[in-house]
Amino acid sequence: MSTTVTPDETTRPGAAPGTDPSAGPSTEGGAGALPVLAVDLVTAPSLLEGLAPLARGLEEAGIGALTLSDGGLHPIHVAAHLAPLTRGIGLLPRTDAIYVEPFHLATQLMSLDHISHGRAGWLLQAETDPSAAEAVGREVLGLEATAREAADVLEAVRTVWGTWAPDAVVRDTERGVYVDASRLQYADVEAETFSVRGPAITPRSPQGLVPVLVADTDRAAAGERVSGELADGRVLDLDVSGGARAEELAAPIASALGQTAAGPSADAQQVRLVRLVGLDLEADPLGTVRQLADELRSRGLIAPAPAGAPAPSAASDASGAASASASGRTLRDLLGLPEAPFQLDPARRADRARLTSEENA
Repeated sequence: MSTTVTPDETTRPGAAPGTDPSAGPSTEGGAGALPVLAVDLVTAPSLLEGLAPLARGLEEAGIGALTLSDGGLHPIHVAAHLAPLTRGIGLLPRTDAIYVEPFHLATQLMSLDHISHGRAGWLLQAETDPSAAEAVGREVLGLEATAREAADVLEAVRTVWGTWAPDAVVRDTERGVYVDASRLQYADVEAETFSVRGPAITPRSPQGLVPVLVADTDRAAAGERVSGELADGRVLDLDVSGGARAEELAAPIASALGQTAAGPSADAQQVRLVRLVGLDLEADPLGTVRQLADELRSRGLIAPAPAGAPAPSAASDASGAASASASGRTLRDLLGLPEAPFQLDPARRADRARLTSEENA
């Protein structure tokens, strides 16, 4: 692959100087934002045929996001299947941060962000099932080690996401140059149990940093550092398997929204998503969630639905697949998160990888 090198080591327009793309969420831009209403779907093979129509129906019913929980099919794969078949709804696979390769996880989520046009998120899970460790030939980690690993992986993944500048791909056919190596940088992560060199094999995705949230059910295993400091926010889980009425759901949402944290942990502990878990797919899920969404919005407890999608003829091909996010808003926008800037670190520039330390000085 041919490259060209430029001496410019400053941040391009649109990036905030002095910011670190591998850092956690900013304290600006998201305070006070109402949470997005989400529905959790289990990725059981038996449900796959009806999953796309259900996802589109939930989107039309005013649901802002879908979380995909493992039911046999990998949540990231199912999210990738749904991405071109939906238009504005957020897609957050709930997937493990422990018994995985951080580099591959990072690029999978970047790819999902690309094909969804900025609607990807990550519901971070810290797996504690011994069979998960056995499947990849690792020893089972204790709770403290699991929490450390989750934090290391999250930081590494964010660092990989920040290895391509937004303008790194130049596609200069006349000179035979696809990418400007001076606009790439290595990750150079050395964690307790793994290392990542980078850069990513995928260009920077639409959001730059994919939103990372932690559901209530995963907070204990993920550990305090991930749940209370590094994550972009909290997911409030509401079990609707026994049926649900808006007045029953309103109280825990209002209580969670009233719990305000101060200092650097405020963003991580802010409720960004309200997730309905255990929805009865045999009953009338679309009617149920439409009514719940309307009533919760009327009480000022959840964010407005994403902007309405245009007619299929305007946004879809012959199969009904959407060509782009209809609302033009990313998941970061919907969650009330600020844009993620890019910061080039001269010491990690990819075009200097083959230079000696004296040449790099």
